Amino acid sequence: MRDDVRRKDNDLFFVPAYPVVHVLACGLGFFFGHYLFDKPIFKERFVDLLVLPLLYVVLYFVNVFVGVGLFFVFEFFKKRNLFNIFRWLNIFSFTFLSYLVLFASFLFLYFWLSGWNSEKLFNLSTYVLIYFILPLGVSFFAMNLLGKAMGYSFGFEDEQKTMVQGSQSETVSSTNHREVKAERPIVWNFADYGKRWVVGQDHAIETIQKVLVANSKLADLGNPKRQRILASFLFVGPTGVGKTETAKALAGWLEDYGYSSLRLDANQFSDRESTWTLLGSPKGYVGSETPGLLPYAISQNPKQVILIDEIEKADQGFYQFLLQMLDEGYVIERSTGNVYYLKRAIVIITSNLENKRIAEIMETLSDPVEIDIAVRKTLEGAKISFGGGRSFRITPEFLGRIDEIIPFRSLGFEDLVEIAYRNLRGLGLNASYETVYELTQKYYPIAREYGVRYFLKKVQEDVLTQ
Repeated sequence: MRDDVRRKDNDLFFVPAYPVVHVLACGLGFFFGHYLFDKPIFKERFVDLLVLPLLYVVLYFVNVFVGVGLFFVFEFFKKRNLFNIFRWLNIFSFTFLSYLVLFASFLFLYFWLSGWNSEKLFNLSTYVLIYFILPLGVSFFAMNLLGKAMGYSFGFEDEQKTMVQGSQSETVSSTNHREVKAERPIVWNFADYGKRWVVGQDHAIETIQKVLVANSKLADLGNPKRQRILASFLFVGPTGVGKTETAKALAGWLEDYGYSSLRLDANQFSDRESTWTLLGSPKGYVGSETPGLLPYAISQNPKQVILIDEIEKADQGFYQFLLQMLDEGYVIERSTGNVYYLKRAIVIITSNLENKRIAEIMETLSDPVEIDIAVRKTLEGAKISFGGGRSFRITPEFLGRIDEIIPFRSLGFEDLVEIAYRNLRGLGLNASYETVYELTQKYYPIAREYGVRYFLKKVQEDVLTQ
């Protein structure tokens, strides 16, 4: 259910529940005072039966003003990024807290007017506790439990999770800003679509669908992690064999289910300063008024397919942020401290580390379990060094946060023919299948050594110059 719809449903429960709580508390107060603690307000029970409801009616309306005042206090804290200390509150506990503030103020005023008479204060506090604080506390607690049992959620944290538009500047443009379609259940038939889009990687497509189906069922059962990060994949293997295209295919297919997509080239985040464009500059730095790319995209639509290309080229700071996002399912905008929660997001990371070794594994092994073990061992020991003393290594803690490592195999001759034929047709070049077949034979060694991109470039050149 969409978050805005859910909040409206919560209001439908809370609005009638609020007066019910006071009626229940009034009855409990009379029971506690006259039967449980034997502390009647007046000698005659009939008088108490008349006076107590009147007092509750007065409290009902006075508390509205106290609650409004507390709301502004919370807004003050939220603007200063201190709202986390109130995460334990929900609508019912907030209302009960406002009553405690009201009673404390009343008792302090009485204590002052009575000349600081502690005995009178103690007697009045006893009556307030028996007739109001205990009954209201029990009533709010009971109504909160009833609401949760009926499937409602009243937490202030739930309001924050959506971090809906408005907390970000409307002047910032983003290709991911589009109207989110109404939610509908996902029918996981991606495999058929993906196999038509990507050539020669059927095993990868089928594995993706298997993981998504399993994790979707966990999310439907209420698994909190899967509610935020539905699945995370690490695509590895030779360059130019369809890793990025597979991610694009999944993102395109999920658009009909309300997903947006965001592609991050890790090469653009190779130093600390460049990572600020992703999460926002720290407060006080140049550019801190501009929201980070990722928080802004999530604020527009928390259902994202996030593609991170060639993770090994990113700065260590980017790597640490990625670990947190995979673990917690949220990102923090640095300049404001706002938290942006993902919703059933899919994170796809690609890497070319040890691509030749992984290609050999895919060619020599056939058992999926053996392939998985061999690929993991290869990646755990992989390391790449860059200029300036910078290096990258995939750590076990990173692999532990990935749902599935998907190795892509090297493309065969027939696969290359099909890819080249599609590519030329897509460019509007009407080369015959026989011509494409001959060109593939000619440049097949290039494809094996340097990948599909360079192979396609050479094929295109020959066709264009014939």
